[in-house]
This record gives sequence, structure tokens and C-alpha cells, in this order.
Amino acid sequence: MVSTSASTLITGSSGYIGTRLARRLSGRGHDVYGVDRAPYEGSSLSENTKGDLLDPFTLERVSLDVDCICHLAAAKGDWGISKKEYYRDNLDATRAVIEAGRTAGVKKWVFYSTVSVHGPSHEPVGEVAGFGPINPYGSSKAEAEKLFHQLAEEDPETRVLIIRPSVVYGPGNPPSTNIYRLIDAIYNRRFAMVGPGEAIKSTSYIENLLDATLFLMERMKRGVQTYIYVDKPALTTGQLVERIYKLLGKSPPSWHIPLSVASPIATVSDFAADLTGIDFPITAARIEKFNRSTNFDASKIREEGFEQPVSNEEALRKTVEWHLRHEYDAPLPTSA
Repeated sequence: MVSTSASTLITGSSGYIGTRLARRLSGRGHDVYGVDRAPYEGSSLSENTKGDLLDPFTLERVSLDVDCICHLAAAKGDWGISKKEYYRDNLDATRAVIEAGRTAGVKKWVFYSTVSVHGPSHEPVGEVAGFGPINPYGSSKAEAEKLFHQLAEEDPETRVLIIRPSVVYGPGNPPSTNIYRLIDAIYNRRFAMVGPGEAIKSTSYIENLLDATLFLMERMKRGVQTYIYVDKPALTTGQLVERIYKLLGKSPPSWHIPLSVASPIATVSDFAADLTGIDFPITAARIEKFNRSTNFDASKIREEGFEQPVSNEEALRKTVEWHLRHEYDAPLPTSA
């Protein structure tokens, strides 16, 4: 188990992953501190600092007398975030945290990166693959990873764990996430299958990702260790949609809209979004993303002994069940 006498600082402590990681670490005896621009709701933190990591006064107020910093704070989204904002929050803020932590003598670091540093692929991609990001989110995270490599090169005592998850989902996931949107659209009969559903989508169930994080934190070594985490087996978009329909007690459509037809319509939606500032559910980027394979290989962590505790089927069932109860006060259909 992770040491019961450790102290940890979590940046992004109010986020979806951060709040749950704080609970896990606190339950294992950690003194957990947090920092986030958003207020923290919960009781797992010994102290939480509200502020921007690039505000010079924020890191002065944060408790840096810790054994480990888990850096989760980041800009992420598929609409409404500029390239400048991505690099500010994902690269510049990372540099500020590293400088502050290094000055305070922190030797252990956990950095949540993303599989987006690799870019899309139909064949499974592992950690040794080079960087190939296709958007500012992935490219800013790739640049942030380089900062941690530089840190480890300059201080041989430093231990850095880089975790690259794919789409993270589960009970409690925010409305802005793709799985949440997909479940909600299918439930409300607003979903139309665009494309043949053959794209492969690697995903990371929140509880599996947290278990993987704790597993790897127990095994940190000097230098940089990098791991992809995704659940197995990966599903195609068609399989994912079919399973959600079944869990909701509905029949999946037997037809799909060709990508060549949907893309021009989505372009009109993009134009309207730019004019109005409204985040429409259908955008050209989301359609393209839905039909783009993101297939990743997480065999490295499994070869070291990690076992995925929650199956894909159970993870999706728990997520749909939470969604129905949280959004509509409705139970999961008995047929599911």
C-alpha cells in the first residue's frame, strides 16, 4: 500500500479526478492538500487553497512541505478553449508548479498527461511511440512532459510518474464529458449514429484509473516512468453505442448518417456557435472525433502485475445507472 505517513499536494483538487484521488489518498492515511481555481467540496483535504497556479501569490500560500505533488490541474475541452489558454494552463502552470516544488525540495511527482500526446491511431499505440498530437491539448501536454524529463535530468534524486489516460468516465462525470453527452443524447432520443461505428475508442473508467495510479505510486523509482492507462478491451463506437442503448432498455438504430452528409451540417453549427457563443451539441470537431480511432496499448502496467478491477461492462452499467438516477431520478431498466 501507499505509505500511511505520506503527505501529498494535488493540483486540480476540485476536479473530477482530483476529488476522487484525494479521497483515496486520505483513506490510506495521507495528509492531502489541494489547490484549484474552483472551490473544493468534500472533507478529504487537510487544507485547500483557492487560486490560479500562475498567480504568484497562490503558490506562496500552498503547503509545499509535502512528499509528493500530484499535478492534475489542466485545461481540457473540445469547445471554447483557445490555443493560448491550453498552453497557459497546461504548460506555463506546470512550469510554475515544478519550480515551486523543486525549490521546496519535493522529490516525488505524479503528472497526469494524456494519450492525446500520441495522436489518433487505429492500431494500439504504446508508451514508446513518439509524440504526434493533433490538437493544442495534446501538444501542450507533450511539452509539459518534457519539463518533467528535464527536472529528472537535473536532479537524479527525483522520481516522476507520468500517467497517460484516455477518455475518463464514470459516475459523477461532468456534463461536458463525451460519455455523459452520449448517454444523455441516447436517453432523450437526440442521438443519430454518424459514420459506420468502426472507430476504436480506448476509455478509462475512473475507479480503474485511480487503482492504477495508486498501484504505480507504490512502485516509483528514480527518473521518469511513463505509463498509458486504458481499460481492456477497447470498444468500437458502434459497440459502445449499442451497449448504452441496451442498458437504457432501448433498441439501437439500424442505420447511420454518412460522414459526408453530417460534416457540412456540423459546419453550419460551428458557424452558429461562433456567432452566438453557444456550445451546440453537434460540432464538426465532435463528429470528426467520434469517427477517429484512438486505440492505445496499456500492456506495460499489466505486465507489472496490475489487474483491471472493474470490467468494461460493469463500468458502463454503473455509469448509466448513476446518470439515470442523478439526472432523471429513474432506475436502470430491469432488462439491463
